[in-house]
Parts: sequence; C-alpha cells; structure tokens
Amino acid sequence: MSAALDCSTTYHNHVELAARKVGASMHIGYGGAFYSVPSSLFNQMVFVRASNDSINILNSDGDCVATHKRTYIKRRYITVASHMPQYYLSQLLDISCYDGAKLRSWAGNIGHYTFLVIDKLLKLRQFEEHSYKSCMAVLQLSKKYGSSNLESACQSALNSSVCSFYAIKKLLILNTSKA
Repeated sequence: MSAALDCSTTYHNHVELAARKVGASMHIGYGGAFYSVPSSLFNQMVFVRASNDSINILNSDGDCVATHKRTYIKRRYITVASHMPQYYLSQLLDISCYDGAKLRSWAGNIGHYTFLVIDKLLKLRQFEEHSYKSCMAVLQLSKKYGSSNLESACQSALNSSVCSFYAIKKLLILNTSKA
C-alpha cells in the first residue's frame, strides 16, 4: 500500500515532531491518518517526524524504523504488510472484542443484518484489523439504541448500500426522533 522511502530524506519544507504510543493495531495516528509501525515496537513510544510529503517514524533511540508517503485523507490507513505481526496481537492480549470472529459472533447475537454489516466492514479493508474500531463502534450502538433498533438500522444501511458507522448512527438518530 505504501512504498517505503529513505529515512535520510533531506527536508526542504516545514517539519513537525510528535510523540505517539504504538497500539495494538501496529499503527500510530498523525494528522487524522494512521501509519504502520513494525510490530516489535508495540506498546512503545515513538517519534513522528512529519513533513509536507512524508512521515518518518523514529524509535526511542532516534533511529528511523518506518517511512511513509504522507496522506491528508482522514481515517486512511497506510500499511506496510511486514509491519503486521504473524498473527494478530489481540490473541496474546486477550482483548476479547478485537477479533474478527468475536465481532461477527457478537453481531450475530444481535441479528442477521447486523452480522452482515459487520462482516462487510471486516472485509472492506486490506487488513481486517483496520476495521475493528468501526465494527466496535457499530456494535456499541446497541447499548444506547437497543439491539432491535440497531438491527433495523443495519437492514436499512444494507438496502441503501451505505454501510458505515456514521450512516448507521444517523439512521438510528432519525428513527428514534420519529418515535
């Protein structure tokens, strides 16, 4: 997805620095986008050196461990496949909600259409793990709006071919304001 760039790039434009902690997705957020980091740096602090056209990620020793072409598209994941662990780290950490099978199971307990939406979201991205946050957000809507309302909203979302957290939340808000 992202071609690795040389970390020794000479900067001819403005450079920003920021510190980030590497989470279970093996990505750090910067400027609304998410950039992959080698899985060996999980749970460690890294530094982001951002220019107008590239993102360099440095470890705590100041060594460049990843470079990506910068994107300005919000919520976009920029991933180097070799940064992802052999099997997803959530299995080691027992983060029960962050596993595709468990998300599908939870959705299936709510209803058929909710299952279809979650399955579609999980298949939407190159790496299933990139969809975990949006799937969790959709499933959490059942706590506020109820399972039957979420199931109806998911059916409507599938019928309109717009399956996203924001679309489903908007449908729930519209449906509850009518009641």
